[in-house]
Amino acid sequence: MSTTITRHILISAMIGTLLEWYDIFIFSTGAFYVAANFMPSGSPVAAIASTLLIFAIGFLFRPLGAFVFGHYGDKIGRKNMLMYTIVISGLSSGIVGLLPTYAQIGVWAIVLLVIMRLLLGFGLGGEWGGAMLVALEHGQKRRGYWSSFVQSTVGMGLVLGSIVFLVLGAIIGQSAMVAWGWRIAFLISFLLMAIGFYIRYTLPETPVFEAAKKEKAIVSVPAGTVFTKYWRQLLLSTIIAGAVGTIWFTGSVTLPTIYRLFHVVTPELQQIGILLFGLIEILFVFLGGPLSDRIGRRPTIYIASIIFLVVLYPVIIAKSVAMFFVAMALLGIAHGIAYAPEGAMISEIFPTNVRYTGNSLAYQFGNAFIGGPQPYVSVDLGAISYLLEPVYAVVFAVIAIVAAYKFKETKDVDLTKVT
Repeated sequence: MSTTITRHILISAMIGTLLEWYDIFIFSTGAFYVAANFMPSGSPVAAIASTLLIFAIGFLFRPLGAFVFGHYGDKIGRKNMLMYTIVISGLSSGIVGLLPTYAQIGVWAIVLLVIMRLLLGFGLGGEWGGAMLVALEHGQKRRGYWSSFVQSTVGMGLVLGSIVFLVLGAIIGQSAMVAWGWRIAFLISFLLMAIGFYIRYTLPETPVFEAAKKEKAIVSVPAGTVFTKYWRQLLLSTIIAGAVGTIWFTGSVTLPTIYRLFHVVTPELQQIGILLFGLIEILFVFLGGPLSDRIGRRPTIYIASIIFLVVLYPVIIAKSVAMFFVAMALLGIAHGIAYAPEGAMISEIFPTNVRYTGNSLAYQFGNAFIGGPQPYVSVDLGAISYLLEPVYAVVFAVIAIVAAYKFKETKDVDLTKVT
């Protein structure tokens, strides 16, 4: 494979997931701006909790997207589905920047916002699995390394969103950001969508899928095969994806939100903390992927879960600016170490003819029903007692260690295996 083709494949895989993650996280990192414009005036905590609930609701359509795009991705091909997902994601996020506020149309503003978030979730449901397979099924060796490129886009999306908010805030000020500046962050999605669509238009289909078609190994209902024949792999993969997602949402949403609610950090420090988390996460994604090619996928999950457990209670009990930045750095390390291996392992565990469906369902089930609700659940538990805030994360960190132990090591699996 030539260097040019490799670069094109990687950029094609990364551009859509970068757009998706940017769209997802400008909503969470800009939660205070969203709450100020789309929620009724009243308790700031209630407004933020409601905004995070809408953030979590957006995850409900991710499994539906996984079903739909996984089904056709396993029957028609990976490339075609990725053309649809990037358009759905770009439009649904960009339109948020054009929506009227609660002060203008009342509850209909919230309804429209929820619809856009559901559509974004639907698109992401098919985007991640297809993008991962484009990388892995073209670069069949060193798959932890290739996985790193796709997985790095989650940190890149978060960093890009944080930079946009920081720069806009510095230029126009916080009052203008609350009034109208936040819209610019969402409107940027239209530009990213156009660039991504152009790049993906010439993306070749993966050789692994083409081989499966030639062997006439395509199944009529991939999801049915996954649930009947590969249900155990799906269950363990869902737990792994959800637990790793919990680390991410603790660092990208929950901890920054809690520290700002308690006025431990300013809006600027909050964004800098998120930026630090994202940058360190990107670095360790590129360390975790190649590391898993050497020592295996499972050990990286153990390492990440232990780091996560060590951080959770000290950062809640001893709140300070210094603790905030130390915890954000450690959370970035934990998630980065696990994230590239996770992407590889939950794809490698399924055969080619159901791989798009299997990895998409596992990733989206895990993040929709375990990782995604974490910010809302933790903030709600914290309203009862601050000691309850980390409980949700602790439970799934422990479960992740058990699931990884039960998981088959996949770093040497042959991806050309069709069934």
